[in-house]
Amino acid sequence: MKKIKYFLFIFIFFSSVLILSACQVNMSSNSDKLQIVTTIFPIYDFSKQIAKDKADVTLILPPGVEPHSFDPTPKSIFKIRSSDLFVYTNKSMEPWVNRILNILDEDKINIVNSSENVSLISFHEDDEQVDYLHNEFETDPHIWLSPLNAVIMVDNITKGLVEVDPTNEDFYIQNAVSYKQELLSLHQKYLDLFENTTYKTIIFGGHFAFRYLTDLYNLDHISPYDGFAPNAEPTPKKVQDLINYFEETGQHTIYFEELIEPRVAKVISENTGANMLILNGAHNISKTDLINGKTFLSIMEENIENLKVGLEYNE
Repeated sequence: MKKIKYFLFIFIFFSSVLILSACQVNMSSNSDKLQIVTTIFPIYDFSKQIAKDKADVTLILPPGVEPHSFDPTPKSIFKIRSSDLFVYTNKSMEPWVNRILNILDEDKINIVNSSENVSLISFHEDDEQVDYLHNEFETDPHIWLSPLNAVIMVDNITKGLVEVDPTNEDFYIQNAVSYKQELLSLHQKYLDLFENTTYKTIIFGGHFAFRYLTDLYNLDHISPYDGFAPNAEPTPKKVQDLINYFEETGQHTIYFEELIEPRVAKVISENTGANMLILNGAHNISKTDLINGKTFLSIMEENIENLKVGLEYNE
């Protein structure tokens, strides 16, 4: 079945090439700026912070779309093919990237895997967070939620930018250094936060994406979901176990994820009286937030404030 889907993908892609080839002479832009195409919001924002006015940065994930089930359109693939730099997260976050790497002209497009040099968390059979993407991949893709991983991602993007535009190397490196200082400041804020909270367990009513964060700061987490597939549903037993946990521990906040209706979190809140607060994984943002200039760091700052409430921060 996978082979059939793959060959169908290739057929559609190359059919589109024939149809749209006349438009491909200058698909990227009328601008002389570098053309950077990114897959998810954190990479989009990192790239903008580094390149600033030297590049046009495109997010191919439509605003408000949940990324785990996203597949690019032929138009999106043409956008990638006409870019100078294509930046993606990793094969677990964007499995569709593996299908197009062999058809991208790497002599013309610099491709950056932003997870290079990041220590990936593996899923194991005895781990609750398994069965992601039909067991096709074995690592947690949400690397950007650790500020220290985000620093490495910024380095990877900067390296790619310098390779395609060495004339502006100093400009990119200076911007990257400044932005990495902000990420390290975020790291310090997390350290202060988690050193001074009454509770050390994040109770999450959605698909838990914060494993890199909880591992970095020695926290526990509980979620009724296995894995991250957006169409997965928890068992009634796991929902009841979470309700029981609230009664046993006295915690009063359940967190929910962005872009997905928090049905399970609502059920648990209704049965326990727990407050509901968002813990935003920053996979993507709404069109309104994109227009208003919301950033990765501003989302993380909002998360910190919500974590202070839910974990009872002691100032």
